[in-house]
Amino acid sequence: MMMNCPACGKEMKAGKIAYAPQAGIHFLPPGVQHLPRVVTKWGIKKQGGIVLDGPSNLGLLESDGTLPAYLCQQCRKIIVEY
Repeated sequence: MMMNCPACGKEMKAGKIAYAPQAGIHFLPPGVQHLPRVVTKWGIKKQGGIVLDGPSNLGLLESDGTLPAYLCQQCRKIIVEY
């Protein structure tokens, strides 16, 4: 399914959001089924993914763990800023 950005009208990239407690949250492109066994920022980017938050280095927090987001309960879509 193709989706255009509600802000600029350009075509949005399809994919999925992946999360693991110590690995953070990532956008993965189509075809990537899961996160690698050892999650690093480089490993996510190598798969064509985008690191949204994490993974942390040596267990130290790099952020407060939140991302700005906008929810439409009517159409069941969330737009996340990273």
